[in-house]
Amino acid sequence: MSLGNKMFLGMIWNAFERMSIQAVSFLLGIILARLLTPTEYGTVGLLIVFISFSQVFIDSGFSKALIQKQERTNDDISTVFLFSIFIALVFYVILWVSAPLIADFYEIIDLTNLLRVLSISLIFNALFSIPLTLFTINLNFKVIAKVNFIATLISGGIAVYMAYKGYGAWALVGQTLIKSIITAILMWTQVKWRPTWVFSIPSLKTLFSFGSKLLISSLLSNLVNNFYSLFIAKLISTKDLGYYTRGTQFSDTIYGSISTIFDNVLLPTLSTVQNQRELLIQHTRRIIRSAAIIVLPLFLGLSVMSEPIITVLLKEKWLPAVPIMQILCIARLITIISGINVNLLYVIGRTDLALRQQYVKLIIRVILLVIALQYGIVYIALAELLSTAIHFFINTYYPGRIMKYGAIQQIKDMMPIILASLAMALFAYFCMYWIPNDLYKLLIIPILASIFYFGIIYTIKLPELFFLIDKIKAIKKK
Repeated sequence: MSLGNKMFLGMIWNAFERMSIQAVSFLLGIILARLLTPTEYGTVGLLIVFISFSQVFIDSGFSKALIQKQERTNDDISTVFLFSIFIALVFYVILWVSAPLIADFYEIIDLTNLLRVLSISLIFNALFSIPLTLFTINLNFKVIAKVNFIATLISGGIAVYMAYKGYGAWALVGQTLIKSIITAILMWTQVKWRPTWVFSIPSLKTLFSFGSKLLISSLLSNLVNNFYSLFIAKLISTKDLGYYTRGTQFSDTIYGSISTIFDNVLLPTLSTVQNQRELLIQHTRRIIRSAAIIVLPLFLGLSVMSEPIITVLLKEKWLPAVPIMQILCIARLITIISGINVNLLYVIGRTDLALRQQYVKLIIRVILLVIALQYGIVYIALAELLSTAIHFFINTYYPGRIMKYGAIQQIKDMMPIILASLAMALFAYFCMYWIPNDLYKLLIIPILASIFYFGIIYTIKLPELFFLIDKIKAIKKK
């Protein structure tokens, strides 16, 4: 199978996994949002900050290091596995001890027990990290799709039952923990690899030379991504954090799915041509334009439809989340395209350049967020959008220097898609006034807007549209 076909097939399976899981998660999230309060959402949203921060240390960039390394050994894999479990146990103890201090700082009585129970998920996440990495290396997204779908469905069903019975924030904690446990069990039943209980210091040093820069970069990114959560809960209110968290969840759910597809597929596939510069650029250009065909209209459409989506699906108690969702949808579409450039640096082994960019992005983001904090959650979302736009030009700087494919060239490549997507968004916006009922808006406008958009890109004969159609036809024949 050619690299292009292998990459496309991997993306199809990864997309199926993400879409099926997110469809279930989306439905479950709507039910939970109707049963829970913004304050309960905000409390768990705050806890997730500490869990995700710990998770960065547990991985330490080793997963990507294993994927990028073409001559990995069993000693390498076993070393990473044992290291991950050890770090997970260390951070579980740290969070257990610090939970009362965090609860006192935010003045939330139940936070101590919630955090201590939620932290158990770190250990199970470490247990399935290597099986997940091995499936990713082999582009075996079919197994990943099945495991994640089952884990999401079962854990989500239990969370809905707990919320219905009045367990409040514990329903969300239970959902996260149960999903980690089920995923770990199922992953190990599917993977053939078994640890040899070898811990190799040379292997650790070799992998860490690549992964250390990813670790620092991920830490900075994680810190800034969750910067608002730490301060909204303390300086504004947990309720407002709940609105902000819920407002970001629609855009972040789709963003997480798409960015995960690219992260999972681009690094293992493009790494095989990391030394063939022209071929690498050719694939990157096609990836960016193909991604833009889907990403731009999807997020712009979501931004336009934010109010009826939240009113119909979550009830009017969540209306303060509407402007957050509108702004963050635009920010996330920029982030997806921008992230492809970061993956490109990983492919050619230049994690040092990615880290250097991260320092600059951190400074810009923190400054904008600090300024916005005093004005409320809408201005925090606007600060996120502005920093994201600036980050695009930062992320494309080194691809422009090294491969002569920077921001201007990428924007030119996407310009027909940008114009078609903006026209579609404008069309959908005017349709909002023609259709008064919010439910009818949700049912009718996406169909009309999709027909309008694909009519434009088909008329202008966009090459990537026909490329995607040909690939889908080829897969159907097989």
